[in-house]
Amino acid sequence: MVTLKDVAKQAGVSTATVSNVINKRMNKVSSDVARKVQETAAELGYQPNLAARALRSSKSNVIGILSEDIATFQVNNIVQGINQTVDGENCHIFLADLNLSEKIWHDGTQDYRKVSEYRSQIQEKLDIFQNMGVGGVIYVGMHDRDVTGLVQTRLPLVYAYSYTKNEEDYTVNNDNQKVAQEAVAAMVRCGHRRIGLISGPIDSVPAYKRLMGYQTALMNGGIVLNPQLIAYGNWSVDSGEAACRKLMEHEERPTALFCMNDWMAVGAMRYLKKAGIKAGEDIVLMGFDDIDLCDFIEPALTSVHVPLTEIGRLAAKKAIALMNGSLECAHREELPCRIVQRDTFRYPGGGEQGLASL
Repeated sequence: MVTLKDVAKQAGVSTATVSNVINKRMNKVSSDVARKVQETAAELGYQPNLAARALRSSKSNVIGILSEDIATFQVNNIVQGINQTVDGENCHIFLADLNLSEKIWHDGTQDYRKVSEYRSQIQEKLDIFQNMGVGGVIYVGMHDRDVTGLVQTRLPLVYAYSYTKNEEDYTVNNDNQKVAQEAVAAMVRCGHRRIGLISGPIDSVPAYKRLMGYQTALMNGGIVLNPQLIAYGNWSVDSGEAACRKLMEHEERPTALFCMNDWMAVGAMRYLKKAGIKAGEDIVLMGFDDIDLCDFIEPALTSVHVPLTEIGRLAAKKAIALMNGSLECAHREELPCRIVQRDTFRYPGGGEQGLASL
């Protein structure tokens, strides 16, 4: 490993001079010397020891990201947002991934209750962060849910796409209820009175909030809630197909469907195609999450876009503020979602257009 002394010897300067350049104390060296040191460090492949630097200064500019599964689109986009913020703040990140998606797979979907079985693995990653001199931690969930008691650390901590029951914890999530209300209200404004709902699991807090938005939109539109127009799935394609079949077997079937995630919407579209019912023509349809697939299936799926990258950016800003000793940032924040219109449901006066329209 190339050391600071190696750089100093090769450049013909003192270790103190190299230290000043590496730590960006440019007022203590000339521009020519700084350039020579930087070129020498690059030639030798010198990398500063961030952990040692943190221990010496009692202050760290390193954020530890503990992600539940970087392979999922939610975590991937959130980490991208964290990186975008960190790049402009002279900070660095260490990423530890728990790779939980396949580990909690059960009966065709993820069973998030099983995450608690990996507490020891989570604590091991946190201990590594502590030993490496990390200044703060961002815990990134792969599903916005309650993770109370899962993360135990004395380091400044921000939860992204996850939350706890402790009002003093710092969390960044998306709003679920308001955008669900907006989505269903748009269907009501277009004249739909029988609006079916394909819900996530009944014990899911995000599903509950979206259900509240659905009910509020119906109430505001003067529509009586009909429990027969609600079917439950488990976020999977197959469950969406089964739920859609159940709803469409009613004598007075719905003319509009709001699905609580895109995969269940894809399942619903699969059933509609088999039944000879044209999505976007015979029935309007909206999903939730705005995954990349929405633009490429036929017909293209209207969906609620979740601001995952923005969640990552804000989580990083909070973590940096906490690492710098600031206590002024809000404890809990929910960012607004937006509706992206595509072929399965178009309506005037709202929602941006997806790629299929461009």
